[in-house]
Amino acid sequence: APPAPSQARAAQRDGFNRWAARIQEAYPSRAIRREIEGNVGVSVTINAEGRVSSCRVTSSSGEDVLDQAACEGMERYARYEPALDAAGNPISGSDTLTIVYRLS
Repeated sequence: APPAPSQARAAQRDGFNRWAARIQEAYPSRAIRREIEGNVGVSVTINAEGRVSSCRVTSSSGEDVLDQAACEGMERYARYEPALDAAGNPISGSDTLTIVYRLS
């Protein structure tokens, strides 16, 4: 019999627009008062339950308050469909993205 097709896939963002909006809503008040904006590049590890288990800033905004808020927001709000191994079992995965902080 031919081997079963691999079910392996990378972790996939689940409800991205919803949790990205929540990260924006959690804009640090200190940054708002100082009118700080910026882009924060992050790399996250996603556990087998689809939650962010660790976050690392890969491209700083130049402002610690935004860099810290980006990882806190990812760990609190981001949700993923977990990565799958060849047999279809959930495993840890990773993602990289940029969190954009803009005052409206």
